[in-house]
Amino acid sequence: MMYCQVLVGLTVILFCASYTVKIMAEANRLEPSVPVSHGPGPSLPDIDRRPECRNCKARLKSLAAYVDHYRIHRHERNAMFPCCVPNCLQTLHTYKGLTTHVFRKHSGHDIESQEGLRHHDSTGISVHCKLDLCGKACSDMKDFMSHLKKHIENGLKISCPFENCEKQFNKKSSFTSHVSRFHRNYDVEDLKDGYIDPSDIEVDSVDSFEVPDTRKQSCDEIVEHPDPVGDANDHTMLNVVAEQTRAIGLFLFKLQAKYLLPESTIQVIVDELYLLNQLSYKSAEKSLRLKLREIDLPACTVDELVQGVLYETLAKPSCSLALRDEVSQYDHPEAGVLCSSYRRKVFFKSHFKHVGPVAVSLEETPMGDTKCYHYVPILQTLKILCEDESANQYMNSGRTVTDNGYHDIQCGRMFKNNTFFREHPDALQLLIFQDAFEVCNPLGSAKTKHKILAVYYTLANLDPRCRSQIDPIQLAILCKDRIIKGVEQDKVFARLIADIKILEKDGIVLNDGRILKGTVLSIIGDNLGSHYIGGFCESFSAEYYCRFCTKTKTEMLAEFYTEGEHRTPDSYRGAIQVLNESDEVHFEGIKFDSVFNTLSHFHVAQPGLPPCLGHDLFEGVVDYDMALYIQYFVNKKWLTYDLLNQRMRAFHFTDTDSRNMLTSKLSKGKRIGGQAVQNWTFLRFFSILAYGLIEDTSDNVWQLYLKLKEIVEIVVSPSITPSQIACLRVLAEEYLDSRSELFPDVGLRPKHHYLSHYHWLILMFGPLIRLWTLRFESKHSFFKRCARYSQNFINITYTLAERHQLLQAYNFQSRLFAGPIKVENCSRLHTDVYANHIRNAIVSCGELDATVAAVSDSVTVYGTLYKKGLFVIVPANTEQMWTFASILLAIVANDQVWFLVNEHVTTLLPLYGIYAVNSSQPPVARCIKYSTLLDYHPLASYRVHGMSVITLKSTPYLTSK
Repeated sequence: MMYCQVLVGLTVILFCASYTVKIMAEANRLEPSVPVSHGPGPSLPDIDRRPECRNCKARLKSLAAYVDHYRIHRHERNAMFPCCVPNCLQTLHTYKGLTTHVFRKHSGHDIESQEGLRHHDSTGISVHCKLDLCGKACSDMKDFMSHLKKHIENGLKISCPFENCEKQFNKKSSFTSHVSRFHRNYDVEDLKDGYIDPSDIEVDSVDSFEVPDTRKQSCDEIVEHPDPVGDANDHTMLNVVAEQTRAIGLFLFKLQAKYLLPESTIQVIVDELYLLNQLSYKSAEKSLRLKLREIDLPACTVDELVQGVLYETLAKPSCSLALRDEVSQYDHPEAGVLCSSYRRKVFFKSHFKHVGPVAVSLEETPMGDTKCYHYVPILQTLKILCEDESANQYMNSGRTVTDNGYHDIQCGRMFKNNTFFREHPDALQLLIFQDAFEVCNPLGSAKTKHKILAVYYTLANLDPRCRSQIDPIQLAILCKDRIIKGVEQDKVFARLIADIKILEKDGIVLNDGRILKGTVLSIIGDNLGSHYIGGFCESFSAEYYCRFCTKTKTEMLAEFYTEGEHRTPDSYRGAIQVLNESDEVHFEGIKFDSVFNTLSHFHVAQPGLPPCLGHDLFEGVVDYDMALYIQYFVNKKWLTYDLLNQRMRAFHFTDTDSRNMLTSKLSKGKRIGGQAVQNWTFLRFFSILAYGLIEDTSDNVWQLYLKLKEIVEIVVSPSITPSQIACLRVLAEEYLDSRSELFPDVGLRPKHHYLSHYHWLILMFGPLIRLWTLRFESKHSFFKRCARYSQNFINITYTLAERHQLLQAYNFQSRLFAGPIKVENCSRLHTDVYANHIRNAIVSCGELDATVAAVSDSVTVYGTLYKKGLFVIVPANTEQMWTFASILLAIVANDQVWFLVNEHVTTLLPLYGIYAVNSSQPPVARCIKYSTLLDYHPLASYRVHGMSVITLKSTPYLTSK
């Protein structure tokens, strides 16, 4: 606290000195004096050379001012902190990282002269070694430092040659680390006496500034001037206070919206911040008055200085936190706007893009109460989303389809056959998700009491690699699940349907005048939710339980692997007509006409309700069948549950695979018991874990496991070719036929039937992995945390909806989406330091501009981490279609990513469904562009029985050559 007060006092005294000169000159009616020159200095730089803030485009005069300016952006979502030093390509992701980087890499750098802290002309200087029996004269400092390290290598102990340092070293690494940490900007003048002849030194008179030593003070305390918003523009005090208020408000907004701090806690923080600021002000005022009285200034001048400088620079910028009783002391419109919960909420909603939830009444209960839910108007949210600059960068920016492959939902027939999207290529494509979740313990006494139906949505226009992010997923409806029971579906979704119809007919008008129309492209959910949305029977015990075909349960028992007649909008309407003309409760699995069929360009039987791989495949087919197969192998005495559990515990998985691996112990039962991703990972690694244990790899059950593994690798592929779809159809039929034949006593489940539809569903929807529900379900965790932290279940849907909309307002105030590329600890690419074969691989990549490239051991692209040692799948230059390559370096240039890789020869081990890396043949160095990868999943290799093996995550996308 005292340290902060001293800093404030010194800053204020400096301002007071210049302010005093002005007042005394005016009092004596003197003409302003001509500034005194203190020797040659650098000329003012051209304004285009000044560093520019990428967030608000403000220009700063110096590196210290640039670092200080970025404080106001440190609480913004997805804020980036690029280094502004010329030829430095580093971009940091936190303000702390920026300050640390500048101190470590550019301490003493001068933006204006683009030179170092000191610029010595070392021409003609000889540095002499002072060790006994040596005395060698080195031509420069670099040569001298190398010479000292050679002494250490020869077993001698040397003393640090720099002034005020008495350290001694007998290890080269210790000496190098010491110089890097404590004498980074060394020069000849820093050496102790006796090393150089003083007459040799000639010092340039280049002025520059020095970044404060953050080893002595926090990196957050780098201050070069008191203006928090930069110094390029002449900001008035009104602007300074407004910017300060926004910065403080953004910090409090972040605490409430992102970290879910209660209002009472935030109020304590606000009160304490204001009181501490007042304490600092009073202390600084007292010290300043004492200092000014020592120079015999008149009392009126002292008062004017205190009021004109100290009050304006220290007290007034924080007036937004002023207590309600003290607001009148400040003559400013921002005074007290953050002092209470109500005023903060008004400030947040007026300064940020907030769309509040609306209560929608359903019906009155016999007790006179009104059942209601909360709806967030989608038209307002879509307008804000479409005007977000970062979102527009990823709109319709997916892979350009130049072949007949399937890469996203727009490649499916369902989209291509929709006349609305053909007539309006820029139309908004809504992906709606609905699911019910528990905000309390689902096993406790409050089970189902606070179960909530949530409806989310996102845009299929966005790049599919961005749709997986959770925060950009928007909220439409929160409703208690028990309320909607007994209420007709059209009442629950009336407001949502009304807004979508407006979107279809009139569209939304953006600020630039564009009109965007849109409609529902698909409705995503688990089987229970999708059947409720579509008006189908919601139980698998029904005779017609498939929403994709009209095959009955009896017919499926006879031929499970064949499809029935696909449902169509016409057959759906025919079933509805039969229901209307009869007393039947349901007909062909349909109970009522879905309210979503009232839309002009969507129908649930187009098909419009895709399957979820997580629920059907991984928590259905894989979960039950893998438990069945393991039980079979145990009965064969090939392995035991304890042995398999022991191998799983002892196996050294990489970070990603370790997080996703099955955590529960395997035991006898109907299921392996993992979550969707855990079951997927266990399926991939089971052949590695069981390597050497399967005595007969030609066993039909083992072959059945390998077939299931191959099916999953195709189904989860983000890009699929028509030939792979045809292969999937054959594999699924063979698998279902073999499964029912090998285990006749264990019947196939309804989710097995969906497996027979996957090839057709991919043709209709594109890759099914793009439409699974797991990323939407991850959003439930936010509402569960809100309920847990608030501990208030009165009108719970409003509380959760309002908290979510505050979070979305915080997200929209800056960048909704971060940049696609995230790289840290990078350095400039210098091809001359690499071996010839590496240099040739880089040079052979014609698109890569090595002059502006940066290299790193790791890079994150669209949220996927690629790092040294991981394998990627690349096109092969040989007869093979593809091969594995291990990453050596990640290269970033002009917003593009390349990988310097070692291409390996690999061999498929068909008896285990894995690939072995051939270590006998030397790898070939290549430079591969990120966009040419055949699968974006990076893979790790594992040592098994002396081999390096790799298991696929998805099938590589192979186009015909």
